[in-house]
Amino acid sequence: MKPTASPVDVDPTTTAPEVSDAVDGISHTYQPVVWHWFFLKEIDKTKRIWKPFSMLDSVALDDTFQLRKIAPEDAIVMTDGGRYDVDVSRRLRTAIYWEETPLSVRRCSWFFKGSLETRYTPYDEDMAEKLEEEYHNSLLHSLWRRVLEFPLGNKIMFQNPNVLLDFSNYGPVDDWTQVTEGQIRPLIVKRGIDGFDISDGEKTVIDHLIFLVHGIGSVCDLRFRSVVEVVDDFRILSFQMLETHFPTAVAEQRVGRVEFLPVSWHAPLHGDDTGIDKRLQPITLPSIPKLRHFANDTILDVLFYTSPVYCETIISTVAHELNRLYKIFLQRNPTFQGQVSLGGHSLGSLILFDLLAHQPLIPNPEPVDDVLSEVFKMDCKCLAGILLGSCDQDAVSYVSDLNDPTVEEVCQVLQLGDHLAKFQREQFTFGDLLLLSEEDLASLGLPMGPRKRLLTYLRDLEIRRAKLKQVLERMFTCAGFRHFRVPFYRPVLAFVVFFGEDGNIPAHDSTVSYTIGLAGTGQPSISYPLLDFHPAAFYALGSPTAMFVTVRGIDCLGEDFVLPTCPKFYNIFHPYDPIAYRIETLIDVNMVNVPPVIIPHHKGRKRMHIELRETMARLSADIKERFFGSVRSTWSTVQNFTSFRSMPPGDGLDVQCLQEDLDTSTNSDDSAVAEKTTTEADPVIRIGKLNGGCRIDYVLQEAPLESFNEYLFALTSHVVYWESEDTMLMMLRETYAGMDTYPDK
Repeated sequence: MKPTASPVDVDPTTTAPEVSDAVDGISHTYQPVVWHWFFLKEIDKTKRIWKPFSMLDSVALDDTFQLRKIAPEDAIVMTDGGRYDVDVSRRLRTAIYWEETPLSVRRCSWFFKGSLETRYTPYDEDMAEKLEEEYHNSLLHSLWRRVLEFPLGNKIMFQNPNVLLDFSNYGPVDDWTQVTEGQIRPLIVKRGIDGFDISDGEKTVIDHLIFLVHGIGSVCDLRFRSVVEVVDDFRILSFQMLETHFPTAVAEQRVGRVEFLPVSWHAPLHGDDTGIDKRLQPITLPSIPKLRHFANDTILDVLFYTSPVYCETIISTVAHELNRLYKIFLQRNPTFQGQVSLGGHSLGSLILFDLLAHQPLIPNPEPVDDVLSEVFKMDCKCLAGILLGSCDQDAVSYVSDLNDPTVEEVCQVLQLGDHLAKFQREQFTFGDLLLLSEEDLASLGLPMGPRKRLLTYLRDLEIRRAKLKQVLERMFTCAGFRHFRVPFYRPVLAFVVFFGEDGNIPAHDSTVSYTIGLAGTGQPSISYPLLDFHPAAFYALGSPTAMFVTVRGIDCLGEDFVLPTCPKFYNIFHPYDPIAYRIETLIDVNMVNVPPVIIPHHKGRKRMHIELRETMARLSADIKERFFGSVRSTWSTVQNFTSFRSMPPGDGLDVQCLQEDLDTSTNSDDSAVAEKTTTEADPVIRIGKLNGGCRIDYVLQEAPLESFNEYLFALTSHVVYWESEDTMLMMLRETYAGMDTYPDK
């Protein structure tokens, strides 16, 4: 008859007296098991695995669990650096910054796995407590080599303290069951968390916040991971780089961590609000359905962004998400004093570029509080009465700021400084510019790109002035609340101009015109929302921004081009990435012959195959130069000797000329060597204002295997950034450089 597990009056969580049992000549002393918290994680939407919380999070959860025994109440614990909340009473883990199905958490101490499996699965908490009781009882009374059947049907063999097997799916068993070939192998049972890879936990001090925007499609790499998953691994990579490259700063506690948060815009674009997927379904051919679904879901995102309708949705979604995430982050991290940066991959970098390029130069706006958000929901007429009241004089002064700009100011804004002399020669005023047609500008010698920019600027300025005039007139005629101070209404006027009079983010079906915007012919004329923060830096990964700007009809951004609220811009790309383009050549055409800055390998210097290739190239050039130099010298000597022999007696002029030629040749060789030495010294190059005059284009070093065939690795090179230690180290280096903290040499 099979023995049945029965309760034993022992609490495994309390300190018990030491119990020793000698099995096979080895003494085993009972120690209470260590409980650890695990959470369920969904992998590829088809597989779920149990992963351990960090030591820091598990201790916090267990402390709350123990307190609930004394005073039962709902308790929420922040875990994973504040990105998740765990409801201890309901055993649920919920994401804070993004939408994710809440999944279970469990307090664990006993685990099982199949003989061919690599991961252990925890037993539920009740089963774990019963197993611990029976284990303690077996060790106390030396009750081994027996099978216990538990109420839920689990049949556990206690062979000895180190060997425990689960025969739940095995069939009838007895105390001496032997596994023969061909039978189903029993499950391996494990007690405790020894052998699990458990991290200590994330640092509580956050030095910097970086938002990352994904590119086309809902997946970000060839493993079909979402932006949340790749950013999770990107964040873990930052922890590793900080430990290995900033050990001194970490040891001295001068460095905390950098928080990375994902920004997703694909789901709202393809959601029910836009209905675009339903519209595409009737016109999509039934053949090769998987490929066509991939094209509709991923590749068409590029076309959607060039559409005047859906571009509005994408821009508004990204801006709204950035402001929402930033507000939540500040609420959960009230002591945060760091700065914020932005990063975008592929099309995401273009979205951020356009958004940042259209931010106004106004003081850093504060996040809208709950009271002011209610004000924004009011009718514009009521809003005018609230904001102005008795402040008419200040409003008049604000309107006076809209006086006609000078021709010089217009040329500076539009980067038309090269053509300023043409307008000055004709003695044009701003009013004269408003009367010029495209034919008139062409007759002045303005190329098509500058012509389009100027005409669009003048037209848009008139439209915005008319809209603002209407709003101000309505404000002046309104009566209402008068207790609001003047500083409140200035950002709200900007809000009205950029968002519209209703104060709402434009929907996907807003009426927008596909016109020649300030950014060129490919940029729809839409409203760009304001961000609640000014980013310290913008990292573009595998960015097609330069290509889109060129297609829009802009030949050159000019050295005065800047992102109004973002002082730093880094264009990072893989040398074989087919989607990436250079930015520096759009600022200065002379940069075509200047290679991008090579990002150092995270283990130091350059990769061996790159150094070998450059060394062989220099050696080949030196040999070639010396060979041809020797040939030229020999040929020159022969020619000069022949001329000398045929020279008439007494004519020393040619001898003097010959000597001068030799001296000149020698000096030119010395100059060439000096020039080469200067070139190899890699002098500092200053370019434009986009990155504070510093270099903008940075190229990763290809791996040795990638160098064998560029085309074979072209596709993988576009998604390599999410796992690139070199990319992460550069971002950390630039981030902490602003804090006067640098990697160890």
